[in-house]
Amino acid sequence: MSQVESHLIQIEGEAKSNIVRNRLGKLVSKGHKTYTPTQLVVDRAEGIWLWNLEGQKLMDFASGVLVANLGHQHAYFEERFAFYAKGLPRNAYNVLTAVEVEAASRLIDSFALPKMEQILWAACGSAGIIKAMWAAQRYHPDRHLILATRYGFHGKKGLAGDVTGDKSQNPNVRWIDFPMVKDVRDKPNQTLKVKVLEQLNRLREEYPNQISMLVTEPYLGAKGSYHPPDWYLRTINDWCNDHQVIFILDEVQSCHGRTGEMYATTKYGLDPDLVVCGKGIGNGEPIVAVVGRADLLSTFDYGEASDTFSGTPRGCAATLATLDTFETFPILDNCCQAGQVIEKGLCQLTDEFSFATRVRGEGLVWGLELESDSIANQLVLACYQQGLHLIGPLAGNVLRISPPLIISPTEAEAGIGRMRRALQQI
Repeated sequence: MSQVESHLIQIEGEAKSNIVRNRLGKLVSKGHKTYTPTQLVVDRAEGIWLWNLEGQKLMDFASGVLVANLGHQHAYFEERFAFYAKGLPRNAYNVLTAVEVEAASRLIDSFALPKMEQILWAACGSAGIIKAMWAAQRYHPDRHLILATRYGFHGKKGLAGDVTGDKSQNPNVRWIDFPMVKDVRDKPNQTLKVKVLEQLNRLREEYPNQISMLVTEPYLGAKGSYHPPDWYLRTINDWCNDHQVIFILDEVQSCHGRTGEMYATTKYGLDPDLVVCGKGIGNGEPIVAVVGRADLLSTFDYGEASDTFSGTPRGCAATLATLDTFETFPILDNCCQAGQVIEKGLCQLTDEFSFATRVRGEGLVWGLELESDSIANQLVLACYQQGLHLIGPLAGNVLRISPPLIISPTEAEAGIGRMRRALQQI
């Protein structure tokens, strides 16, 4: 078997889907895709549902990858999106549009925070992080050190890749701990607060006036869904404020309702200098915004932070349509109610099945830790057979449960029921 053919997945009874899997595997590098054991071939999507080419209906417990917060083909979103995008060019690299002005204004207003003054657009999350880091470097040209929290994921490219994980090829990166609370039912260790402050102060003493920025995220998604104690983000935010270190909060995954409030920034009472919003901001359209202090984002001259697909008219239209939908429907209230059902259900599963060990999360982003990588992959396949779509395991043995925020509590309970039946098969 050739190297190209060795990664192709075939599922019995899915002749049409298997043809697509075969052709895609030969024509497109597997490096383009995130691994998942099912390689679901989607024919159509609506609400919280996906259909494959064989007509099987699956509940979407992935939302793309925390992107389709409003679900698929949301009627009101699609209506507003078409309204804002009507007649506009698909690209506005060297022209201006009123829709960009309105999107920037309303996005800034949605934070209701004094530091949120200006926007710099990007086309993907890692590019947004890089641009935020560029701004901090320009603002502090005499400070070369970058602080990051261990095990975060901020992207694969450039500076974003440099602050991802817990090791870096960039000699200017230094790390501090991110509290790894293992289960939502655990009581946070209060001594960690002292330890984190000691790490920060030790670095400041070792490198006086050399730290330009600190980059973190509200929770460690890629590491296995670790959500910190309430005090953590506020503590490092205050430290940054006290020492004129630019605090960059990566809300690419968490923005627009995923944690139960519109922004984790406001949920945890933070005032970052720069916030990077992506994924759910456009409900599927590729649009990312760095939002924050004008004195930081104005350090760029014409063209120095531009790229071909940043702030496109369709991306801005999607941003406005997303905001309209959140303002018109009780999306956040529903997220909290459905999230409580998911939390309760997942905790019950860990009580029922010895190989389902831990639960972590908030809002509608949860992680179910399994005993091993093998069991996690088996569960993805078993859930597929029960009509439930999950992405591949995070960090090997953690399954992310992140349905669209429009899922009803009744549907959320039904999804847990499908997981239970899948676990019974293992």
